Amino acid sequence: MTADDGRTPPATTTTGAYAAATRLGPVTLLTYRGPAGSVLRHVPSAADDAFWALGTQARGGADLVRGARRAPCAPGQVFLMRLSEPWELHARETYRLHLYRIPRRAVGASEAELLAARGVHGQPGDPVTRLLAPVLLRAADSAAGHPEPYRRDVAAVVTDLLGTLAAARAAGPPEPAPGADGDVRETLRRIRHFVNEHLGDRDLSPERIAARHHVSVRYLHKVFAAEGTTLTRWIKQRRLEECRRELGRRGPADPVPSVAAVARRWGFVNAAHFSRSFRAAYGMSPGEWHRLRTASGEDGGRGREAPAHASVLRATSAAG
Repeated sequence: MTADDGRTPPATTTTGAYAAATRLGPVTLLTYRGPAGSVLRHVPSAADDAFWALGTQARGGADLVRGARRAPCAPGQVFLMRLSEPWELHARETYRLHLYRIPRRAVGASEAELLAARGVHGQPGDPVTRLLAPVLLRAADSAAGHPEPYRRDVAAVVTDLLGTLAAARAAGPPEPAPGADGDVRETLRRIRHFVNEHLGDRDLSPERIAARHHVSVRYLHKVFAAEGTTLTRWIKQRRLEECRRELGRRGPADPVPSVAAVARRWGFVNAAHFSRSFRAAYGMSPGEWHRLRTASGEDGGRGREAPAHASVLRATSAAG
């Protein structure tokens, strides 16, 4: 079976497991199903040199075999493998596996970090995997039904989280940031304050934030992973919250904001990307939210409540 980009999927099976393929921008999502006792065997090709595989099981226990190494893998865990190397997944139960084929160039981590992160992840208390596994499962369940721009957003989230996973493994256990007197919470508070003060800066990046607070980018990612998110996703969520607040202003003294102007003011470079992100987070477009909140008849909105159907607004976190 071939993926929908014309390439052969990166794994074959000795028992003819079913595979479905979905393109997510530069990432290819492959879903395999097979019975207990089957073996999903990856035989590398020359085209695999530039790709990594990030996998998670929706159901069924299995063993990941790489050379002489054998590691159990269960739902709620993830595994990372380089596609230029052979490996096998031995199913102990009927299984469904989601495998993300990710270009190396799309991952914000060094080759050494990725190599160090190979294998199975998901031990108790592991904050990165607790965040990553549900995202991979939800993306696999929903991405095929959405248009291409949404799929590219999903790919960006997956590659961002893969970079966080690799950085967290390379960084080892968290250590207090210099000058923070061992108080990680204080470091996090200062970082959040800095980000909130600079949300409108389009060049607000992990590198800039880390340099400003005298910590490494890897440490920065790990601090936010322990909070159940990534820095990129949290910045995007905060920007969306501020845009929603500004677009929802009502009253005769408030000028009518332009959706594009509001997006630019809070750091969004692309208006179309902003609109997609807003709808994904709150269940309606920025324009719909603005009209809903500013519908005021002739009295300019004074003393009036928002319509009852304003409750459809969903307060969900934004994807990064």
